[in-house]
Amino acid sequence: MVKSTTNLDAFFAEEVQDLNGLDTNILSALRDCVAFITVLHPRGKIARPDGPTVTRASVWIEQEIAVAAYIQRVEKRPLRIIAFKHKSVDREGIRELLHLNPIEFESEDDVLAALPDRLKQWKSLKPQRPIHLRLTSRNDGMQDGHAISRVDVILVNDTARPIKSYSCEICMPASILRHWSETYPSEVPSDPNTRCFRTNEMSNGPIEPRQSKLLAYFAYCMPCASEHEGITAANREVSVKAWIDGEEHEIRKTMQQLATER
Repeated sequence: MVKSTTNLDAFFAEEVQDLNGLDTNILSALRDCVAFITVLHPRGKIARPDGPTVTRASVWIEQEIAVAAYIQRVEKRPLRIIAFKHKSVDREGIRELLHLNPIEFESEDDVLAALPDRLKQWKSLKPQRPIHLRLTSRNDGMQDGHAISRVDVILVNDTARPIKSYSCEICMPASILRHWSETYPSEVPSDPNTRCFRTNEMSNGPIEPRQSKLLAYFAYCMPCASEHEGITAANREVSVKAWIDGEEHEIRKTMQQLATER
């Protein structure tokens, strides 16, 4: 169903045949995936010391959900999730802290009936390339009565060799930088509505194998952008291109996308 509805390949641990441990295969798949489907079946009842008896799901699956949460929260990597939970399964562990909002089911037919519509939302997802860019946003406090945000540009090297040479260009809507009159030494000429910046290995150094590097970050102000452009400010894009070994890598996100992911 995943393969026929989306542009993605599906990994299912029970189909794997090799000499690596099951844990290695699952952790590697989680590291490389762009989306995650989890189904929590009842696996047994546990009497807690404080009295109540709970119905527990698979411990393996609970741990996979914790790894997925780490990828999203700590590594700041977008990871789409569809979660199903049998109506008898209780909330435990890290799921008590997450807004997982699983779809409840009584039989596996309920899962198969609900999944196709959810998968249609993944049609635009693409498999993760070993070398890729990440674009994330975070809250950065208040200034002059305005909520300030920060955008981070990250280059990921998920290969076994270092990246010794690269060039990167970041282009942002000029309106989101109107809160300040700062100039940046890395800025390059652009059109009046856009501000562009360049960086490379001379500024940031090489990127070691299996490492990520923050190439640049910018504080920005959406209230100032909205005052200047109105509702169109949310549709403005931040675009990043990186050139490595003759290949071009690109990522684009609207201000609304960054805000939603944040």
